[in-house]
Amino acid sequence: MKRKTHTTFAAIHLGSEKISMQIVEYRNIDRYKIIESVNRRIRLGEATFKNKIIPFKLVSEICDVLQGFKRLMEEYSVEEYKLQATTAVREASNQVFLLDQIYTRTGLMVDVVDMPQEIYTKFVAIRNTLREEKISSERDGMLMMDISSGGLGVTLVQDEQIRYQENFHVGIIRIKESFARNRRESMHFNKALTEFLSSTIGPVRQELQQSSVEYLVLSGTETELLLRILGLDEGKLVHRIKAEQFHAFFDKMRQMNLPKLISAYKIPESMAELALPTVLLYEQLLHLIPAKEIIITGDSFIDGMRLLHIGGKTSPALRKAWEQELISLFHCIGRRYLYDKHHAQQVERLALLIFEKVAKERGMGEHERLLLRGTCILHDIGKYICMRSHSQYTYQLICSTDILGFSDKDKQIIALAAYYHANKLFEQSNRPRPEVPKEMVAVVAKLAAIVRLADALDRSYLQKIRSCTVTLKDNKLKVQAVSRTDLALEIWTFEDKAAFFEEVYGIEPMIERVDK
Repeated sequence: MKRKTHTTFAAIHLGSEKISMQIVEYRNIDRYKIIESVNRRIRLGEATFKNKIIPFKLVSEICDVLQGFKRLMEEYSVEEYKLQATTAVREASNQVFLLDQIYTRTGLMVDVVDMPQEIYTKFVAIRNTLREEKISSERDGMLMMDISSGGLGVTLVQDEQIRYQENFHVGIIRIKESFARNRRESMHFNKALTEFLSSTIGPVRQELQQSSVEYLVLSGTETELLLRILGLDEGKLVHRIKAEQFHAFFDKMRQMNLPKLISAYKIPESMAELALPTVLLYEQLLHLIPAKEIIITGDSFIDGMRLLHIGGKTSPALRKAWEQELISLFHCIGRRYLYDKHHAQQVERLALLIFEKVAKERGMGEHERLLLRGTCILHDIGKYICMRSHSQYTYQLICSTDILGFSDKDKQIIALAAYYHANKLFEQSNRPRPEVPKEMVAVVAKLAAIVRLADALDRSYLQKIRSCTVTLKDNKLKVQAVSRTDLALEIWTFEDKAAFFEEVYGIEPMIERVDK
């Protein structure tokens, strides 16, 4: 019998405009083949953004489509699958009933991704395409704009690191639903929409005014429409357009209302209604920061799903590169709140040494390691607001910040671990404290206990410990800290913080100063 040399994977995206599936055979990230690609248009966005509910008729239609996808998966003997839903399902008030209907009728489990995860999934695919095209941010940066039906992601990449990231609820269909039909047909609509968009994304302008950008990278569901209006090949993956050409196109489009648009470009009304908000939004984005060249990519959410799944399973090098990119975002957030970079890096370095000794036996893996790194980098940012209650403000700042690639649950774990590294988790208090959901108590306690010890090892904020050796034997964690200076403050603080670590892990922490 011939031995099978590949794995079959199905990526399914339940989006606002359509349901898509790719079936892929892969060995590794460099050796894969898309053997089936299907799309079924179902307009969930318009119903959800207007009424906050997916009508039963559409729920039934979704289940029928997914039943067909399930039969196709069985024909191809699919071994692995991911079914992810984005904006429309995420915002539907009857989401729970929809997911239950899907599972009951198809047996498929749906993962509803938060907006930062949605933007990141496409970001990964786009970055991969740009690298293949030898387009990088090593000299001047690139401003990446992903526009979906319900959202806008703005990401600045410079020197191959994320320097700024923000997400907005300003998608194309959402904009359309914000204005009644009679207003969209008015000659005043263009000016009103331009002012609306300018005020909405104004904070980005302030953040980016000192930045230098070579490329404006555009992606999203409506880029096909833009390419069609521009007369470009929609089947091509990457288009490069000079900024002057774009400005000339904008000048022409700005003079048109809905009827004129339909007549000039011979497009149906449903498409024209989306064209004007798309073009005006792109124009506003181009005004944010001057770019020499516009790049339009055809990468979709499902392409990112495929890349993250295969790369995550087969390429440690790619996983490491993705992690470092995300870590650069944590530092970006830290800089916004004037964090102490050297202290944050020292705490992170020491925390990882401890983590490596206890992680495997205590049920923690790569994802918890990434959450720990984020907690270490951001654990003190509340000092930007108030030194006295900094842990409370740290918690609030993290919770109120979109963190690219992380779910709301991940963000909550990081925020709670940052708060409880400086506060007792199980102590009764009259002061208001963030509540830890039962299902998060274990992971929050494990991360907070490690950060608490690592932070103690740099209590002076002077990075006295030059190197460190951590050993675990007979339920004793021994930290040998190499330093040429006095470590009395660090040792005393470490001893004071050790009890919580021992309570969480059942391991006694010990510290010894080594003079080398």
